[in-house]
Amino acid sequence: MQKNSAENFTTIEVDPITGEYYVIIPEWIINENGWYEGTEVNMEVDGDSIIITEVN
Repeated sequence: MQKNSAENFTTIEVDPITGEYYVIIPEWIINENGWYEGTEVNMEVDGDSIIITEVN
């Protein structure tokens, strides 16, 4: 997947079993940050944006 591609738009989805909302993080973001399954992240709201950072 290309960085900042027009294909990076996603929708909010709902897990049919738990009812929790989720979005899929594009693969290029995961790779660029060196994240992997189990990486702990922090999410903050800043105006109309969501900022996701790795917990150190």
